Amino acid sequence: MKLTAPIHIASMISLTLMVTGCGFQSYFSKPIEPSKIAEKLTQRASTDADFQTYLSTQGYPSNQLPIRVWGENELTLSALFFHPNLNVARAKWRAAQATQITAAQRPELGIKANAENHNQASDKSPWTYSLGIDIPIVTAGKREAKIAQAASLSEAARIEIAQAAWLVHSRIAKSLLAYQYALAQSAILKNEVTLRTAIADMLVKRLEAGMASNIEVSNARIALQKAEQAYIAESGRIDALSAALASDAGLSLSAFKPLIIKTFEPNEPASIDNLQYEALLNRLDIRASLARYEAAEAKLRLEIAKQYPDITLSPAKTLDQGDNIWSLGFSSLLTLINKNRGLIAEATSLREVQIAEFEALQAKVIGDLNQAKSSYQAAIEANKKAQTLLANQQKRAQQTERQFNAGFADRLALNTTQLENIIATQNVLNTAFQTQVTKLNLEDVLQRPIDTRLTLPSEADLVSNKPNRTATP
Repeated sequence: MKLTAPIHIASMISLTLMVTGCGFQSYFSKPIEPSKIAEKLTQRASTDADFQTYLSTQGYPSNQLPIRVWGENELTLSALFFHPNLNVARAKWRAAQATQITAAQRPELGIKANAENHNQASDKSPWTYSLGIDIPIVTAGKREAKIAQAASLSEAARIEIAQAAWLVHSRIAKSLLAYQYALAQSAILKNEVTLRTAIADMLVKRLEAGMASNIEVSNARIALQKAEQAYIAESGRIDALSAALASDAGLSLSAFKPLIIKTFEPNEPASIDNLQYEALLNRLDIRASLARYEAAEAKLRLEIAKQYPDITLSPAKTLDQGDNIWSLGFSSLLTLINKNRGLIAEATSLREVQIAEFEALQAKVIGDLNQAKSSYQAAIEANKKAQTLLANQQKRAQQTERQFNAGFADRLALNTTQLENIIATQNVLNTAFQTQVTKLNLEDVLQRPIDTRLTLPSEADLVSNKPNRTATP
């Protein structure tokens, strides 16, 4: 009978260890294999079956699949599906969600056991056995404050997914615009070279006939050389711009080259009234900053709550040489000396930092918005003037063409007028390009499109998107 108690105690300990061991997770290695990842990245293509399914889920018309002509909307969808930066943002959000699970967990129970042997002769058992548990009790709302802090940081990380998506789109829009502009400019410069070559040849013939001076021929040849250099330089940029656009779209260069890209088409000017209020409230980084402020607020509540110590209750049962003894222990850490003043001061300062950073961000947004609006309006006015000049030049070109057909103007006059027409067209292209650049800069300040040309996935869709299988090991 003397072994009954030890067996009883041992059984309870064994049962406790078995219960705590249930549901343990196993470790699985997940090594990064750079060669395989590089191979997958180079194989990304617009014909990917998963990408076609993604386009359908985003509402892209099924009768237009596979995509035949690629514009800003199509390339943005490609980037949102393939580009690895979104996977980074999603991974950070999932990590932030894991901290929410940790914050919500209740403290674990503790267990303690003890055995003593008494060497004094007695007719009773010489052994004393005790088994107890520690029940921690969190006070003053510390757990709730931890949950609030983790939830706010998780919300900031979730918003940053949408911010990453906007940055991906912004790069696409600017890369596409630069690529389209280079193609259009190259075509215009090619026509200019053709006309200047013809004009230079005509002046050479006139020089030989004594109807033109060496200065006129020299000036024509210098202008031709400048046009040729500009054409070569602009044409040489196209391959680099193509590679940049492919990378921003998340596609391999070999998969991008066969794609048909839309030509440059300036958009109609968009209304920019009442943008400041929306920018100050709905801009993504402002929303993320507000979430981080809420996290700092929750951290301060937590540190203030830590002034009040947690309590641990310790009920135990002891078998002391045949006597059954029940006990209830109580323990707590007394915070009588520093009362957590240091961490409270630190958390208070961090909250002030968040407030200062938020105010600085709003001030920057207001300044950037006013500058972007002014630049956009100035670009619109410049483009209107360029279009007016082009219209007047086209009228003069038509008049010269009628005179040429009637025999009242020679071919040199006709070609010179056509050259003036090309230069006016270049001016319109340049101002239209600058208008689009300033518009994209304005959209970057707002972090949203200012017209209806583009439909981006909702924040919920961006969050729930499955990680890109080509960008993960």
